[in-house]
Amino acid sequence: MLIPTTYESWIDALHQQRLNDFLGREIYEELENTAKVSEAALFEALRKKPVDVVGALLMHIPEQYAALRQYLPTMASVEVQKHWTGAYGVPLLLQSCAFVRAIREGFHLYTGRPLNGLPVLDYGCGWGRLLRLMLAVTGPENLYGCDPWHKSLEACDGDRIRANIALSNYLPTDLPFPGKKFSLIYAFSVFTHLSERAASAALSACRKHIVNDGLMAITVRPPSYWDNDPLVVKAGKSEALKREHALKGFAFYPHEREAVDGDITYGDASISVEFINQHGGGWEVVGSDRMLPDVMQTVLFLKPH
Repeated sequence: MLIPTTYESWIDALHQQRLNDFLGREIYEELENTAKVSEAALFEALRKKPVDVVGALLMHIPEQYAALRQYLPTMASVEVQKHWTGAYGVPLLLQSCAFVRAIREGFHLYTGRPLNGLPVLDYGCGWGRLLRLMLAVTGPENLYGCDPWHKSLEACDGDRIRANIALSNYLPTDLPFPGKKFSLIYAFSVFTHLSERAASAALSACRKHIVNDGLMAITVRPPSYWDNDPLVVKAGKSEALKREHALKGFAFYPHEREAVDGDITYGDASISVEFINQHGGGWEVVGSDRMLPDVMQTVLFLKPH
């Protein structure tokens, strides 16, 4: 047994032990035996498990469960998790599971049908953080993800994310899945970082690929965010950004990035419901949800019109 050498590694080991206790040997063995029957049987079995169980399973699969390890993705390194999200491990898993539960419940509430087995797109998939968890909802053949950063696709490929992944554009006019329509499109912590031009382009591009009775779920920040961003506060920009949000329903603080077609597309943003309804390229906000693990993001549910 390895003895943790730092406080951080001790916490990580404690979290992993709790995950193992949460799952129990029975779940590992049940799913291992199912995986030995067939890959399809495994993914069908995962869709009958709670999101948190699937999430805990995918954090770490012990070496003795070779069939599970053959079919399921590996977890991204701590460095990758921190670089993309600023968090890692169990705290990040709890936030991720909360979002997946929210969109699954929201889909049922606003469409009147369960999400199970339907085609889903992760817009801005990053390293596949949420695509992994969506195996609790639908099969890999119906899972799609896109991202404009090539390193995101490399990360997904390196960890064997079970989904159809493609490179998108920073200012998209369409999505990289010609003719494909989705029942659900979600974007977690994406529109919280897009410029007004990039956000409008993304909403319009996604609108082209939603089924008539489909749903889109995005997270947005409230104007109070500008009092809580250390960089914005240090720069003395909080009040100006809150005024900008109040004036037009959208505020954006760009980061030092290379411009795309004259536009710095990445930074921090706050968006109102009214802005989306008026400038969302054919979307209407029909509801919202909140998550305790991430109080500065609100989930908005959009339907096409």
